[in-house]
Amino acid sequence: MPEYSEQDDLMDMSEQQGSKKERIKSKIRFSRFLLLFVAAVFALVLLFVNKDKLNADNFRRLAAKIDIGLSSDKSTDNSVIDYDYNSSGAVGVYKDGIARVTSDSLVIMDNAGTQFQSVLTGFNNPALVTTDKYVMTFDRGGRHLIVTNSFAVVFDMTFDDNIVTASMNDSGYFAVVTESDAYKNKLIVYNSSFEEIYRLNSMSRYILSADISEDNRHAAVSSYYIENSSIIPQINYYSFTEEESLWNAEFEDNIAVSVLCKDDSTVCALFEWGVCILDSKGKEKYRYEFGNKFLQAYSLGRGKYNCVVLSDSHSGSSAVTVFDNAGKTISETGTDVTVISSDIFGDRLALLSRDKIYIYTVSGKLISERENPNDAEYVLFSDKNSVLVVSDSGIVYNLIN
Repeated sequence: MPEYSEQDDLMDMSEQQGSKKERIKSKIRFSRFLLLFVAAVFALVLLFVNKDKLNADNFRRLAAKIDIGLSSDKSTDNSVIDYDYNSSGAVGVYKDGIARVTSDSLVIMDNAGTQFQSVLTGFNNPALVTTDKYVMTFDRGGRHLIVTNSFAVVFDMTFDDNIVTASMNDSGYFAVVTESDAYKNKLIVYNSSFEEIYRLNSMSRYILSADISEDNRHAAVSSYYIENSSIIPQINYYSFTEEESLWNAEFEDNIAVSVLCKDDSTVCALFEWGVCILDSKGKEKYRYEFGNKFLQAYSLGRGKYNCVVLSDSHSGSSAVTVFDNAGKTISETGTDVTVISSDIFGDRLALLSRDKIYIYTVSGKLISERENPNDAEYVLFSDKNSVLVVSDSGIVYNLIN
Protein backbone atom coordinates (compact mmCIF):
# COMPACT_ATOMS: atom_id res chain seq x y z
CA MET A 1 0.00 0.00 0.00
CA PRO A 2 1.24 3.46 -0.76
CA GLU A 3 2.37 5.46 2.19
CA TYR A 4 1.14 9.06 2.73
CA SER A 5 3.66 11.48 3.94
CA GLU A 6 3.03 14.72 5.85
CA GLN A 7 3.70 16.56 2.62
CA ASP A 8 0.81 14.70 0.98
CA ASP A 9 -1.50 15.80 3.80
CA LEU A 10 -0.41 19.39 3.33
CA MET A 11 -1.10 19.11 -0.41
CA ASP A 12 -4.60 17.73 0.29
CA MET A 13 -5.34 20.57 2.68
CA SER A 14 -4.06 23.09 0.15
CA GLU A 15 -6.29 21.62 -2.55
CA GLN A 16 -9.31 21.70 -0.21
CA GLN A 17 -8.62 25.33 0.71
CA GLY A 18 -8.17 26.20 -2.97
CA SER A 19 -11.47 24.53 -3.84
CA LYS A 20 -13.17 26.39 -0.98
CA LYS A 21 -11.76 29.72 -2.20
CA GLU A 22 -13.02 29.00 -5.71
CA ARG A 23 -16.50 28.29 -4.37
CA ILE A 24 -16.43 31.54 -2.39
CA LYS A 25 -15.23 33.46 -5.47
CA SER A 26 -17.95 31.83 -7.54
CA LYS A 27 -20.60 32.88 -5.01
CA ILE A 28 -19.23 36.44 -4.95
CA ARG A 29 -19.29 36.59 -8.77
CA PHE A 30 -22.86 35.28 -8.80
CA SER A 31 -23.91 37.78 -6.13
CA ARG A 32 -22.35 40.62 -8.10
CA PHE A 33 -24.06 39.43 -11.28
CA LEU A 34 -27.39 39.18 -9.46
CA LEU A 35 -27.01 42.69 -8.02
CA LEU A 36 -26.10 44.08 -11.45
CA PHE A 37 -29.04 42.26 -13.02
CA VAL A 38 -31.48 43.61 -10.41
CA ALA A 39 -30.03 47.13 -10.82
CA ALA A 40 -30.35 46.88 -14.61
CA VAL A 41 -33.98 45.73 -14.36
CA PHE A 42 -34.73 48.52 -11.88
CA ALA A 43 -33.09 51.06 -14.20
CA LEU A 44 -35.12 49.79 -17.17
CA VAL A 45 -38.33 50.06 -15.16
CA LEU A 46 -37.43 53.63 -14.15
CA LEU A 47 -36.63 54.50 -17.76
CA PHE A 48 -39.94 53.07 -18.92
CA VAL A 49 -41.95 54.85 -16.24
CA ASN A 50 -40.20 58.16 -16.95
CA LYS A 51 -39.77 57.75 -20.70
CA ASP A 52 -41.61 61.02 -21.38
CA LYS A 53 -39.17 62.90 -19.14
CA LEU A 54 -35.94 61.65 -20.68
CA ASN A 55 -34.23 64.63 -22.24
CA ALA A 56 -30.97 66.51 -21.97
CA ASP A 57 -32.46 69.24 -19.79
CA ASN A 58 -33.69 66.80 -17.14
CA PHE A 59 -30.35 64.97 -17.12
CA ARG A 60 -28.56 68.29 -16.62
CA ARG A 61 -30.88 69.18 -13.75
CA LEU A 62 -30.10 65.84 -12.12
CA ALA A 63 -26.36 66.33 -12.65
CA ALA A 64 -26.58 69.82 -11.16
CA LYS A 65 -28.41 68.47 -8.09
CA ILE A 66 -25.76 65.77 -7.65
CA ASP A 67 -23.01 68.36 -8.00
CA ILE A 68 -24.67 70.66 -5.46
CA GLY A 69 -25.64 67.78 -3.22
CA LEU A 70 -28.93 65.94 -3.12
CA SER A 71 -29.22 66.93 0.53
CA SER A 72 -30.03 70.44 -0.69
CA ASP A 73 -33.46 69.20 -1.81
CA LYS A 74 -35.88 70.59 0.74
CA SER A 75 -39.29 69.98 -0.74
CA THR A 76 -40.46 69.14 2.77
CA ASP A 77 -43.62 70.28 4.43
CA ASN A 78 -43.72 74.06 4.94
CA SER A 79 -40.33 74.57 3.26
CA VAL A 80 -39.96 78.12 1.94
CA ILE A 81 -38.32 79.81 -1.04
CA ASP A 82 -37.87 83.51 -0.32
CA TYR A 83 -37.32 86.25 -2.88
CA ASP A 84 -37.39 90.04 -3.06
CA TYR A 85 -40.77 91.71 -3.46
CA ASN A 86 -41.71 92.73 -7.00
CA SER A 87 -45.27 93.79 -7.80
CA SER A 88 -44.95 92.58 -11.41
CA GLY A 89 -43.78 89.08 -10.49
CA ALA A 90 -45.44 85.88 -11.72
CA VAL A 91 -44.65 82.29 -10.70
CA GLY A 92 -45.28 78.99 -12.52
CA VAL A 93 -44.48 75.35 -11.81
CA TYR A 94 -41.64 74.04 -13.98
CA LYS A 95 -40.47 70.42 -13.70
CA ASP A 96 -39.65 69.77 -10.00
CA GLY A 97 -39.32 73.47 -9.20
CA ILE A 98 -40.52 76.88 -10.31
CA ALA A 99 -40.00 79.66 -12.81
CA ARG A 100 -40.44 83.25 -11.69
CA VAL A 101 -40.47 86.31 -13.92
CA THR A 102 -40.39 89.96 -12.90
CA SER A 103 -39.85 93.18 -14.81
CA ASP A 104 -36.12 92.61 -14.29
CA SER A 105 -35.43 88.92 -14.82
CA LEU A 106 -36.57 85.34 -15.33
CA VAL A 107 -35.26 82.84 -12.76
CA ILE A 108 -35.41 79.03 -12.99
CA MET A 109 -34.91 77.09 -9.74
CA ASP A 110 -35.64 73.73 -8.16
CA ASN A 111 -37.87 73.09 -5.16
CA ALA A 112 -34.99 73.82 -2.79
CA GLY A 113 -34.46 77.28 -4.26
CA THR A 114 -31.29 76.21 -6.10
CA GLN A 115 -30.99 78.55 -9.06
CA PHE A 116 -30.25 76.98 -12.44
CA GLN A 117 -30.55 80.10 -14.58
CA SER A 118 -31.28 83.82 -14.48
CA VAL A 119 -32.12 85.79 -17.62
CA LEU A 120 -32.42 89.58 -17.79
CA THR A 121 -35.80 90.65 -19.20
CA GLY A 122 -36.46 94.38 -18.84
CA PHE A 123 -40.21 93.85 -19.39
CA ASN A 124 -42.82 96.47 -18.53
CA ASN A 125 -45.64 93.93 -18.24
CA PRO A 126 -44.14 90.44 -17.88
CA ALA A 127 -46.24 87.36 -18.63
CA LEU A 128 -45.26 83.75 -17.94
CA VAL A 129 -46.19 80.39 -19.49
CA THR A 130 -44.72 77.14 -18.14
CA THR A 131 -45.02 73.67 -19.71
CA ASP A 132 -43.38 70.29 -19.15
CA LYS A 133 -40.76 71.19 -21.75
CA TYR A 134 -40.11 74.93 -21.75
CA VAL A 135 -40.68 78.22 -19.99
CA MET A 136 -41.94 81.11 -22.11
CA THR A 137 -42.04 84.73 -20.98
CA PHE A 138 -42.95 87.84 -22.93
CA ASP A 139 -43.65 91.51 -22.49
CA ARG A 140 -47.39 91.94 -22.92
CA GLY A 141 -47.82 95.12 -24.95
CA GLY A 142 -44.10 95.05 -25.78
CA ARG A 143 -42.22 93.18 -28.50
CA HIS A 144 -39.81 90.84 -26.75
CA LEU A 145 -40.42 87.09 -26.18
CA ILE A 146 -38.05 84.50 -24.66
CA VAL A 147 -38.23 80.69 -24.43
CA THR A 148 -35.84 78.83 -22.12
CA ASN A 149 -35.19 75.42 -20.65
CA SER A 150 -33.56 75.05 -17.23
CA PHE A 151 -30.12 76.21 -18.33
CA ALA A 152 -30.28 78.19 -21.58
CA VAL A 153 -32.33 80.57 -23.68
CA VAL A 154 -33.44 78.50 -26.67
CA PHE A 155 -35.49 81.16 -28.49
CA ASP A 156 -35.23 84.95 -28.29
CA MET A 157 -37.33 87.11 -30.59
CA THR A 158 -38.12 90.79 -30.89
CA PHE A 159 -41.24 91.09 -33.04
CA ASP A 160 -42.05 93.92 -35.41
CA ASP A 161 -45.30 94.63 -33.57
CA ASN A 162 -46.51 94.65 -29.98
CA ILE A 163 -47.45 91.27 -28.47
CA VAL A 164 -51.09 90.87 -27.47
CA THR A 165 -50.71 87.39 -26.00
CA ALA A 166 -48.88 84.07 -26.41
CA SER A 167 -49.45 80.45 -25.42
CA MET A 168 -47.57 77.14 -25.56
CA ASN A 169 -48.64 73.50 -25.38
CA ASP A 170 -46.78 70.69 -23.64
CA SER A 171 -45.06 69.64 -26.88
CA GLY A 172 -43.33 73.01 -27.14
CA TYR A 173 -45.45 74.39 -30.00
CA PHE A 174 -46.45 77.99 -29.37
CA ALA A 175 -48.64 80.73 -30.78
CA VAL A 176 -47.98 84.47 -30.67
CA VAL A 177 -50.65 87.09 -31.36
CA THR A 178 -49.36 90.55 -32.27
CA GLU A 179 -50.82 93.86 -33.29
CA SER A 180 -50.43 94.99 -36.90
CA ASP A 181 -50.60 98.22 -38.87
CA ALA A 182 -51.73 96.44 -42.04
CA TYR A 183 -54.15 93.92 -40.44
CA LYS A 184 -56.40 93.59 -37.40
CA ASN A 185 -53.92 91.15 -35.82
CA LYS A 186 -51.34 88.54 -36.75
CA LEU A 187 -51.21 84.97 -35.44
CA ILE A 188 -47.79 83.31 -35.74
CA VAL A 189 -47.23 79.65 -34.82
CA TYR A 190 -43.88 77.97 -34.14
CA ASN A 191 -43.02 74.30 -33.74
CA SER A 192 -40.85 72.87 -30.97
CA SER A 193 -37.75 73.46 -33.13
CA PHE A 194 -38.68 77.18 -33.17
CA GLU A 195 -39.49 77.22 -36.86
CA GLU A 196 -42.44 79.29 -38.03
CA ILE A 197 -45.03 76.86 -39.42
CA TYR A 198 -48.13 79.04 -39.77
CA ARG A 199 -49.02 82.70 -40.10
CA LEU A 200 -52.49 84.21 -40.18
CA ASN A 201 -52.87 87.83 -41.19
CA SER A 202 -56.34 88.57 -39.85
CA MET A 203 -58.11 90.98 -42.16
CA SER A 204 -61.52 91.13 -40.47
CA ARG A 205 -61.17 89.78 -36.92
CA TYR A 206 -59.42 91.11 -33.84
CA ILE A 207 -57.71 88.23 -32.01
CA LEU A 208 -57.59 88.30 -28.21
CA SER A 209 -56.27 84.84 -27.31
CA ALA A 210 -55.12 81.62 -29.00
CA ASP A 211 -54.18 78.10 -28.00
CA ILE A 212 -52.61 75.15 -29.83
CA SER A 213 -54.13 71.67 -29.79
CA GLU A 214 -52.24 68.73 -28.32
CA ASP A 215 -51.92 67.15 -31.78
CA ASN A 216 -49.88 70.23 -32.87
CA ARG A 217 -52.06 70.66 -35.96
CA HIS A 218 -54.71 73.18 -34.96
CA ALA A 219 -55.27 76.42 -33.07
CA ALA A 220 -58.36 77.75 -31.32
CA VAL A 221 -58.78 81.51 -31.35
CA SER A 222 -60.96 83.94 -29.44
CA SER A 223 -61.82 86.86 -31.72
CA TYR A 224 -64.43 89.43 -32.60
CA TYR A 225 -65.45 91.49 -35.60
CA ILE A 226 -67.56 94.63 -35.95
CA GLU A 227 -70.71 94.66 -38.05
CA ASN A 228 -73.11 97.61 -38.21
CA SER A 229 -71.44 99.09 -35.13
CA SER A 230 -72.03 95.86 -33.20
CA ILE A 231 -69.31 93.62 -31.75
CA ILE A 232 -69.71 89.97 -32.78
CA PRO A 233 -67.66 87.55 -30.62
CA GLN A 234 -66.43 84.27 -32.12
CA ILE A 235 -64.35 81.19 -31.42
CA ASN A 236 -62.44 80.16 -34.56
CA TYR A 237 -60.63 76.90 -35.20
CA TYR A 238 -57.76 76.76 -37.70
CA SER A 239 -55.73 74.01 -39.33
CA PHE A 240 -52.08 74.85 -39.96
CA THR A 241 -52.49 73.64 -43.55
CA GLU A 242 -55.31 76.07 -44.41
CA GLU A 243 -55.72 79.82 -44.30
CA GLU A 244 -59.47 79.81 -43.70
CA SER A 245 -60.87 78.58 -40.41
CA LEU A 246 -62.30 75.05 -40.20
CA TRP A 247 -65.22 76.33 -38.15
CA ASN A 248 -66.51 79.46 -36.42
CA ALA A 249 -68.75 79.54 -33.36
CA GLU A 250 -70.57 82.84 -32.88
CA PHE A 251 -71.82 84.26 -29.59
CA GLU A 252 -74.26 87.02 -28.80
CA ASP A 253 -72.72 88.59 -25.72
CA ASN A 254 -69.18 89.23 -24.53
CA ILE A 255 -65.88 88.16 -25.98
CA ALA A 256 -64.11 85.07 -24.66
CA VAL A 257 -61.32 86.25 -22.37
CA SER A 258 -59.44 82.98 -22.85
CA VAL A 259 -59.66 79.85 -24.98
CA LEU A 260 -58.14 76.44 -24.31
CA CYS A 261 -57.67 73.29 -26.41
CA LYS A 262 -58.48 70.23 -24.29
CA ASP A 263 -56.80 66.83 -24.47
CA ASP A 264 -60.02 65.27 -25.78
CA SER A 265 -60.18 67.69 -28.79
CA THR A 266 -62.85 69.88 -27.21
CA VAL A 267 -62.38 73.62 -26.90
CA CYS A 268 -63.10 75.43 -23.64
CA ALA A 269 -63.81 79.18 -23.57
CA LEU A 270 -64.18 81.48 -20.58
CA PHE A 271 -66.57 84.43 -20.87
CA GLU A 272 -67.79 87.03 -18.40
CA TRP A 273 -71.10 85.20 -18.31
CA GLY A 274 -69.73 81.66 -17.92
CA VAL A 275 -67.86 78.74 -19.48
CA CYS A 276 -68.66 77.14 -22.83
CA ILE A 277 -67.29 73.82 -24.13
CA LEU A 278 -67.35 73.15 -27.89
CA ASP A 279 -66.81 69.82 -29.61
CA SER A 280 -64.26 69.17 -32.37
CA LYS A 281 -66.76 70.46 -34.98
CA GLY A 282 -67.52 73.69 -33.17
CA LYS A 283 -70.90 72.60 -31.80
CA GLU A 284 -71.76 73.65 -28.27
CA LYS A 285 -71.56 70.68 -25.88
CA TYR A 286 -72.06 72.43 -22.58
CA ARG A 287 -72.65 75.87 -21.16
CA TYR A 288 -72.20 76.79 -17.51
CA GLU A 289 -73.58 80.26 -16.78
CA PHE A 290 -72.64 82.30 -13.72
CA GLY A 291 -75.98 84.09 -13.53
CA ASN A 292 -75.83 86.93 -11.04
CA LYS A 293 -72.92 85.37 -9.17
CA PHE A 294 -69.38 86.74 -8.97
CA LEU A 295 -66.54 84.59 -10.33
CA GLN A 296 -63.98 84.38 -7.51
CA ALA A 297 -61.64 81.75 -8.94
CA TYR A 298 -61.47 79.12 -11.66
CA SER A 299 -59.28 76.32 -12.99
CA LEU A 300 -59.67 75.26 -16.62
CA GLY A 301 -56.88 72.85 -17.49
CA ARG A 302 -56.24 70.63 -20.51
CA GLY A 303 -57.46 67.57 -18.66
CA LYS A 304 -60.87 66.14 -17.91
CA TYR A 305 -62.04 68.38 -15.08
CA ASN A 306 -62.94 72.07 -14.72
CA CYS A 307 -63.65 74.16 -11.65
CA VAL A 308 -65.45 77.45 -11.09
CA VAL A 309 -65.86 79.23 -7.74
CA LEU A 310 -68.81 81.61 -7.45
CA SER A 311 -70.20 83.90 -4.76
CA ASP A 312 -73.13 86.25 -4.19
CA SER A 313 -70.61 89.04 -3.57
CA HIS A 314 -66.95 89.79 -4.21
CA SER A 315 -65.98 88.81 -0.68
CA GLY A 316 -68.75 86.40 0.29
CA SER A 317 -68.73 82.68 1.00
CA SER A 318 -67.93 80.53 -2.03
CA ALA A 319 -69.72 77.78 -3.92
CA VAL A 320 -67.38 75.43 -5.78
CA THR A 321 -68.54 73.44 -8.82
CA VAL A 322 -66.47 70.81 -10.61
CA PHE A 323 -67.67 69.56 -14.01
CA ASP A 324 -66.13 67.47 -16.77
CA ASN A 325 -65.75 68.25 -20.47
CA ALA A 326 -69.06 66.59 -21.27
CA GLY A 327 -70.85 68.96 -18.90
CA LYS A 328 -71.49 66.42 -16.14
CA THR A 329 -71.42 67.97 -12.68
CA ILE A 330 -68.91 66.01 -10.58
CA SER A 331 -69.37 67.86 -7.30
CA GLU A 332 -70.83 70.98 -5.72
CA THR A 333 -69.22 72.15 -2.50
CA GLY A 334 -70.34 75.06 -0.35
CA THR A 335 -67.81 76.89 1.83
CA ASP A 336 -68.08 79.59 4.49
CA VAL A 337 -64.90 81.32 3.30
CA THR A 338 -63.94 83.52 0.37
CA VAL A 339 -61.86 81.50 -2.12
CA ILE A 340 -59.22 83.60 -3.88
CA SER A 341 -57.51 80.92 -5.97
CA SER A 342 -57.99 77.34 -7.16
CA ASP A 343 -56.09 74.69 -9.08
CA ILE A 344 -56.77 71.16 -10.35
CA PHE A 345 -54.25 68.35 -10.73
CA GLY A 346 -55.63 65.02 -11.91
CA ASP A 347 -58.46 64.19 -9.52
CA ARG A 348 -57.45 66.69 -6.84
CA LEU A 349 -58.62 70.24 -6.24
CA ALA A 350 -56.81 72.95 -4.25
CA LEU A 351 -58.67 75.97 -2.84
CA LEU A 352 -56.98 78.96 -1.23
CA SER A 353 -58.72 81.38 1.11
CA ARG A 354 -57.16 84.25 3.04
CA ASP A 355 -56.57 81.98 6.02
CA LYS A 356 -56.39 78.38 4.85
CA ILE A 357 -55.57 75.91 2.09
CA TYR A 358 -58.09 73.18 1.36
CA ILE A 359 -57.35 70.05 -0.66
CA TYR A 360 -60.32 68.09 -2.00
CA THR A 361 -60.89 65.25 -4.40
CA VAL A 362 -62.85 66.45 -7.41
CA SER A 363 -65.79 64.45 -6.02
CA GLY A 364 -65.87 66.82 -3.01
CA LYS A 365 -64.10 64.83 -0.29
CA LEU A 366 -61.85 66.97 1.96
CA ILE A 367 -58.31 65.54 2.11
CA SER A 368 -56.36 68.25 3.91
CA GLU A 369 -56.87 71.60 5.58
CA ARG A 370 -54.14 73.87 6.96
CA GLU A 371 -53.20 77.42 7.79
CA ASN A 372 -52.16 79.77 5.01
CA PRO A 373 -49.69 82.70 4.96
CA ASN A 374 -51.56 85.99 5.23
CA ASP A 375 -50.06 87.53 2.09
CA ALA A 376 -50.74 84.54 -0.20
CA GLU A 377 -52.09 85.33 -3.65
CA TYR A 378 -52.64 82.01 -5.40
CA VAL A 379 -52.13 78.27 -5.13
CA LEU A 380 -50.55 75.85 -7.63
CA PHE A 381 -50.13 72.09 -7.61
CA SER A 382 -46.48 71.11 -7.86
CA ASP A 383 -47.51 67.47 -8.20
CA LYS A 384 -50.32 65.32 -6.85
CA ASN A 385 -48.84 65.34 -3.35
CA SER A 386 -47.75 68.96 -2.91
CA VAL A 387 -49.07 72.46 -3.51
CA LEU A 388 -47.30 75.81 -3.68
CA VAL A 389 -48.73 78.85 -1.96
CA VAL A 390 -47.41 81.90 -3.79
CA SER A 391 -47.05 85.39 -2.36
CA ASP A 392 -45.17 88.55 -3.31
CA SER A 393 -42.27 87.61 -1.06
CA GLY A 394 -41.95 83.85 -1.38
CA ILE A 395 -43.35 80.38 -1.83
CA VAL A 396 -44.40 77.83 0.76
CA TYR A 397 -44.43 74.12 -0.15
CA ASN A 398 -47.24 72.18 1.48
CA LEU A 399 -47.24 68.40 1.33
CA ILE A 400 -50.60 66.64 1.13
CA ASN A 401 -51.20 63.84 3.60
